Amino acid sequence: MPHDDMTVDDVLDLVLAHLPAATKAYRRSDVELTFVLYDAFAVRGSYDDYGSGSWGFGILLGGDASVSEILGQRLSIRGTRDQVREALKAIDEYVRLRLGSEYLAAYEAAYGARGTQP
Repeated sequence: MPHDDMTVDDVLDLVLAHLPAATKAYRRSDVELTFVLYDAFAVRGSYDDYGSGSWGFGILLGGDASVSEILGQRLSIRGTRDQVREALKAIDEYVRLRLGSEYLAAYEAAYGARGTQP
């Protein structure tokens, strides 16, 4: 299985480069980060070393609930930068669907085009 050595800072850089609407992005520890998309959904990324070392993501739903599979796509076991980018794209698409066009239009009106990719 292909694998890139990615630190939490490397993954944060990918988040900030590929998700302009990611705010409040920060490093929680050497193996965990969080960010908020469109001021509405919190996302956690975690490094798990089950032999090959991979990143996984979960969208936090409140309380102890989270989802790590959305619309049939798993957000875990992301060992390369391209796989992390794929997960970030899936997260963005999911969040945008959940928020709807009316909220996204209001978000764009408030913040400009930051992160509102069609």
